[in-house]
Amino acid sequence: MNSTLWRITLLRIVALVIGVVLIYNLFQIQVIDGEKWANVADNNRFRHLIELAPRGRIYSADGLELAASIPTYVVALADEQNKDRQEQTITKLAEFLQIEPEEIRAKLKKHRRKFEPAVIATNVDFDTVLQLEEYQHLMPSLVIQVVPQRYYPEGDLLANPLGRVNEIDRLGVEGLERKWDDYLQGTDGFSVIQVNVDNRPVGDAVSSTRAVPGDNLHLTIDPKLQRVAQESLRRVLEKLRTEHKSKDAWAGAVIVMDPNTGKILALVSEPTFDNNYRYDKAWWAENMPAEMPDWAKKLTDRTYQYRRTVGSTFKMVVGMAGLETGAITASEKVYAGGRTRINNQPVNDYGFAVHGNVDMRRALAVSSNIYFGTVGSRLGAEKIYEYIEKFGMSREQKNAGFDDIALDEQSSSLDYRVGRTWVGGHTVQISYGQLNEFTALQMANYVAMLANGGIHYKPYLVERISDYTGETIQLFDPVILDQQNFKPENLKVIREGMQQSASRSQYLKNLPFAVAGKTGSAEHDRSSRKNPERWRDTHSWWVGYAPYDNPEIAIVVFMEYAGAGSRGTEVARDIIDYYFGLEK
Repeated sequence: MNSTLWRITLLRIVALVIGVVLIYNLFQIQVIDGEKWANVADNNRFRHLIELAPRGRIYSADGLELAASIPTYVVALADEQNKDRQEQTITKLAEFLQIEPEEIRAKLKKHRRKFEPAVIATNVDFDTVLQLEEYQHLMPSLVIQVVPQRYYPEGDLLANPLGRVNEIDRLGVEGLERKWDDYLQGTDGFSVIQVNVDNRPVGDAVSSTRAVPGDNLHLTIDPKLQRVAQESLRRVLEKLRTEHKSKDAWAGAVIVMDPNTGKILALVSEPTFDNNYRYDKAWWAENMPAEMPDWAKKLTDRTYQYRRTVGSTFKMVVGMAGLETGAITASEKVYAGGRTRINNQPVNDYGFAVHGNVDMRRALAVSSNIYFGTVGSRLGAEKIYEYIEKFGMSREQKNAGFDDIALDEQSSSLDYRVGRTWVGGHTVQISYGQLNEFTALQMANYVAMLANGGIHYKPYLVERISDYTGETIQLFDPVILDQQNFKPENLKVIREGMQQSASRSQYLKNLPFAVAGKTGSAEHDRSSRKNPERWRDTHSWWVGYAPYDNPEIAIVVFMEYAGAGSRGTEVARDIIDYYFGLEK
């Protein structure tokens, strides 16, 4: 009896142990290693593929493609449970791609999303793809995908404003690509295909969702005008270096704007670069002149990310403030004797030229620092800054309200009052464009307001957004941000002074219409000749509009360390000739 009970007890214990082991193994398979075995089972039946959506395109005003998505080939390997077959595939693929097998193994080991193929190589050339497809039967886990890649067909045209896209996550990270990323990004597609035990596709996709391309941007830029301005600026800078011994004249900016809408027609920064090689050091070394200094090779856009003193092109601000407030009249004359002191600040006219008694129009024509220093001293600094704000040039409003590119990528103006003890001499100096610094885009808006009678249009680059079928989904009309009620008689005086100034230039003669303009030579922290090794020439500025009677375009030409402001008029003439069809 005891023997029988003992046997029964022993059997129960053995059964209990077996049951515990079975339950533990089941728990191990179902819970602890459940995801692993689920992946194994799923990958023996299905393969998941993502179809990357092409990014939206960016077009110029006339439909020229400035940013496109081109197909490139990516080689990937799907998860493979047969290790011998996987090793065979790795060895064969390494031969075709001319890389070490260990490099492939490392990428497979790092890959965590087993239901998606692991990327092994990108930008694979077409001949290699053809060879891989020919031998794909020996590599059943091989996946060749077509992936859209950002490409800029016009290379160096509008390179900085277009920006760039991160190759890894395909997000816009600079310029228009960043600001309008939500529109430009498409919606990726997804497909599931069935594979057999040998990891080979079987039949059609089990399920699939097609990728939807991103929306397109249509800009206000006239690409031919952009190219004309870009080539003219580059040619004139080279001419200054070779013929006028302006050794530091390497960089500058040109803006052409419609003063009646705020549309930006051309936005040039020099030196520019091929946007397909933005951060490619080898490209920069091969394509930039060896003698170009490092400071000139900045990726900074000199139209909206760069501020500099503007010299005598600022005098219309002081002139308008003086006339509007009654600090001076149009006919009152100030003696300009070549040199003087105002508020204990030494003031000289260019070359110590004696202009005699000059009124507002004449003072603009001959660019008298003495005249405008006198007007500025009467106005006082606060009134001058008030008119700076009226013309959309304040520190608080970056680039006159331009926001088609993220504000944190833009520069604000330099308000010389900030962090400094103000003295009377500073008021005199800012009156003829020294000390304060502005961007070229602020200057373009300012001269546009002089041209249109005081309307501050928001500067803009993006005119329309369309979907991938071409249907317009958003249209951007001109926006008035502010409007100054300048007295017409005062505007007339300032404009006539600008017209007289422009008529003095050899490059602006023999036109079928009059032009308004103003030159500027701006000093900076390297202007002193006391240290010859550190010295650089003044900044050269020209601002104006054409035609004088019925303005269609406002122009800004800025050349860094290029000397006299009159040197920019050659670029202005090239722009005017092209825009109005006056080329020979």
